[in-house]
Amino acid sequence: MFQAFRWPSIVTSVVLVMASAVAQSDDKYKLEEPVDDIRVFGVGTRVDVSGKVQPVPKGVQLAQTVSAVISYRERRMLGPGSEAEAFRSVREYETAQADTDFDGNKSQMRLPDSLMLMVAQGRHEGVELRSIQGLLTSDELDLIRSPADSLALIALLPPNEVAVGDKWTVPSWAFQMLTALDAIAKGELVCTLDSVDKGIAKIKMNGTLEGAAVASSTEVKVTGFFKYNLEGKYISETDFVQTELRAFGPISPGLDITARVRLLRVPSKPPGRLGDQKIVDLASPEPTPAAMLLKFESPWNISLQHNRHWHFFRVEEGVAKFRLLEEGNFIAQFDMAPVAQAKPGEHKSIEVFQADVRKAIGDLLKTLEQGQVIPSTDGKFVYRVTAKGAVKDRDITWICYLVADPTGRQASLMFIADTPLVEKITRYERELIESIRFGPAPPPRAANK
Repeated sequence: MFQAFRWPSIVTSVVLVMASAVAQSDDKYKLEEPVDDIRVFGVGTRVDVSGKVQPVPKGVQLAQTVSAVISYRERRMLGPGSEAEAFRSVREYETAQADTDFDGNKSQMRLPDSLMLMVAQGRHEGVELRSIQGLLTSDELDLIRSPADSLALIALLPPNEVAVGDKWTVPSWAFQMLTALDAIAKGELVCTLDSVDKGIAKIKMNGTLEGAAVASSTEVKVTGFFKYNLEGKYISETDFVQTELRAFGPISPGLDITARVRLLRVPSKPPGRLGDQKIVDLASPEPTPAAMLLKFESPWNISLQHNRHWHFFRVEEGVAKFRLLEEGNFIAQFDMAPVAQAKPGEHKSIEVFQADVRKAIGDLLKTLEQGQVIPSTDGKFVYRVTAKGAVKDRDITWICYLVADPTGRQASLMFIADTPLVEKITRYERELIESIRFGPAPPPRAANK
């Protein structure tokens, strides 16, 4: 359970200079954050999520609550493009922790200290985050991503001067980035300059959006406000509520949830590691594809790295399942499972593995093609075989791998896709297979007495 909430030290240690309202001619105000502003800000965020989750199609909805505390220093940088891609920053996280209660099952997650330096890059589908210290897991990425990200809030500011009572419609890409949806069908977010008092402008926001998140249709409603410090020229606070009704999909469970985001943001003294130009230089280049990979660490001490188009789905009956999305469309599934330990330098025979493939596919199998041993760069044994079959009127292809390292640890891997879509997954195969690493086998579970 969370204790009474207090903003982390990164926020309470900053200096906030308040000043009287700076009115321009005709009582209009320019609300902007200059793109070349290199100040370091302290950001403290509290995210509270509650609602219902439908984990299986047509299944019972289960209660879930999440309480997260996230704090970081942030320094704006020039983005590589226009619209969402114009927004970029480097961050030093101090705290990222979430407590979850799913149908009475409680868990806690924290961001490791070794991954606290991040680059945040605006994209239409939300703020993209990567660590410049190593690869994140999908769970770690989910922990630090939330609606109403501090970088996305800046995109809500009006393009022109506004007076109290004036309204403006936020660009659709900015609304999409704020809510972190993959695609939008229709929607509108309207902001209103509600008041100006003691140097602080208060802007109310209200909007609805229909779109998609990880290939599931979704409806979103947004209400709340944010505040802008006229003297300092920065967004200082938000209280944001996003309700979402999401259909069950190939990646996401069905959702009927409400997320409340409360954020404080003020100039930070000292700047921490973000005052070091070497850190800024590390965050400046466009990332290589390898830097954007996510890592997966299985319960069997077998790890791999995967492209962000692959989404970890779940571990079920001793199999880790991933699903591939491209442009919002479900393309394929990828399964990984441990294979019994062999003697050092040995592996399961090809004939036995082929028999396992036939058994796994069963009556759906039509043909099992000639397999081949694939050369490996790190001494692993890699065998690949392709199977073809059908599910009703759909032609299906299974690409199956046996991978073993010199210690005798082994894993089986299977890509499953509609045959016309197989070409879309072949470019990922080698990357995934080469990334597999085997740690020591976990000790066997004690037998029940």
